Amino acid sequence: MNKNKIEPIHNAGDGPMSVAVFLSGSGTNFIAIHEEQKRLQKKGEKNYGRIDLVFTNVPNCMGAQLAEEYGIPVANLSSKKFFDLLNKDPNDEIARDYYDAAVICAIEQVCTPDVIVLAGYRRRLGGLFLNRYKNRVINLYPGDTTKDYLVKGVDAAIQAINAGEDFIQCTVFLQKENERFGPALLQSAPISLQGFTEDDRGLVNEKIREEGEWIILPYAVHNLIAKGCLGVDGEDNLYLEGVKLEKAGLQFGG
Repeated sequence: MNKNKIEPIHNAGDGPMSVAVFLSGSGTNFIAIHEEQKRLQKKGEKNYGRIDLVFTNVPNCMGAQLAEEYGIPVANLSSKKFFDLLNKDPNDEIARDYYDAAVICAIEQVCTPDVIVLAGYRRRLGGLFLNRYKNRVINLYPGDTTKDYLVKGVDAAIQAINAGEDFIQCTVFLQKENERFGPALLQSAPISLQGFTEDDRGLVNEKIREEGEWIILPYAVHNLIAKGCLGVDGEDNLYLEGVKLEKAGLQFGG
């Protein structure tokens, strides 16, 4: 294997890129991607992300209901019922592969996605799934994934405030096996945290969604990946039109 060879995340052709969106809750990031898709379709764009499927591990969650209202096919498989039926811990690696295999079967009965977008999907994907869609699964984090103070279980905004940060950036990244955060594709413009405290958790998270997440996730899908602008080499370095990106990825608006 040539580790220096750059492989595009998606080869842009003469039509839209097939996207499967995975979600577990309200689906606000899914809505942002869908709204931008509609805008680009109306504009007459050829290369954009077309949502061909929404998958959820929480049947009847709001995001899945909205997808059905939009006429987008929805596949679901309750992770809770699945692991209860197997009498296995949800973090059991063998059981995880069983679940992921069932998910792959479910989605590929509907479409063959070029890219999987994790938009508030509350299950960790295992190696079986990530090898099936190698370098084609993207995720979003409401903070700067390059910061070394990040811990699980605490809001990114609260951690940034407690660390004395004046600003925060959210990050779109490539999901990799056994890594919390894979290589960063794109970061939002800095979002001010000035004047906020831990007690403002709801307000600051909404601000991050409006000024960061709902902007950069659709941009990454439609403007970068669907147009064939992003590539990755054998050492997981990312490239924008052949130019190697820094650790923090492309800076939105920069």
